[in-house]
Amino acid sequence: PPPPPPPILSGLVGSEMCIRDSPCINIEQALEVPMDDVIDFRFRPVGAQSWTRDTTFHYLDRMGLKPTPSFLAQSTDLMFEEMEQAGISLGVIGVPGPTAIRGLNPIGAAGAQDALAIHPEMFVSFGSVEPSDIDIAVTEIRDLGNAGVVGVTIDPSTAQVSRRFDDLSLYPLYEQAQKSKMLITTTQSCLLGPYLDDCRPEYVDHVATDFPDLTIVIQHGSWPYVHEAIGLLYKQQNVFLVPGQYAHYNFPGSQEYIHALTYQCQDQIIFGSVYPNCGLLTDLRDTIRSWQLPPSVERKYLHDNAARILNF
Repeated sequence: PPPPPPPILSGLVGSEMCIRDSPCINIEQALEVPMDDVIDFRFRPVGAQSWTRDTTFHYLDRMGLKPTPSFLAQSTDLMFEEMEQAGISLGVIGVPGPTAIRGLNPIGAAGAQDALAIHPEMFVSFGSVEPSDIDIAVTEIRDLGNAGVVGVTIDPSTAQVSRRFDDLSLYPLYEQAQKSKMLITTTQSCLLGPYLDDCRPEYVDHVATDFPDLTIVIQHGSWPYVHEAIGLLYKQQNVFLVPGQYAHYNFPGSQEYIHALTYQCQDQIIFGSVYPNCGLLTDLRDTIRSWQLPPSVERKYLHDNAARILNF
């Protein structure tokens, strides 16, 4: 018998190609190529940490997750294998400054020298300052900037002298970071504090308004103040969110982060695995694929937004 006639295109609908009597095909999805240049904006290599090991196990259990094999074995080789399998080409190391908050024991890049010695090109290390002494902290930020460090972590609520992020006494730190063209990361969620309302995103709004040329990245996404955090992004183009586990693991508010990423705030929400406070990195990539983001938005989340503020 003669071959069947070729399919007849009935037209393009948005980003979909439609063929008569057949389902429409999403062109972006059809052209999608697996990403192997993911930037992980919340990564503590083996040897570095924010939480103690016991606290990490505690919160993994509460999220219903099993620790990664590399964390269990404290193996840099396994960690690099897991990063490669998940397509992560760069991890951003940032931890709080010294603190007496229960469960926290920050160890930055100095504790991860084995990993950094093997693949220094796979990590960006931020500095951190303990902001209790303003003059000392300003000097440290200036020195970090002069050394070419891209970003600095400032978590004033967990410092020895606890302050909220918008405390006017901290403004010299923000002024110096802005002058040094360094971005600031600060961690805001119910797990920091010591009080729940220490993580309200309005405090970042005040600083972002007064320092419009300062890039501020909120780690932990200001959870549980999800709507307020999204409103902050919509208002302030110099503020970015790394919601991490609060978007990835079905917390109340997870869908709101994903909705904002898909629509109104797709240029300001950034991927962070929060390794080692996560499950398998490959499972995490599968979770993100299950959101069915347009490939261009998934790429912004996994790479482009971070690359832009890191000047990569």
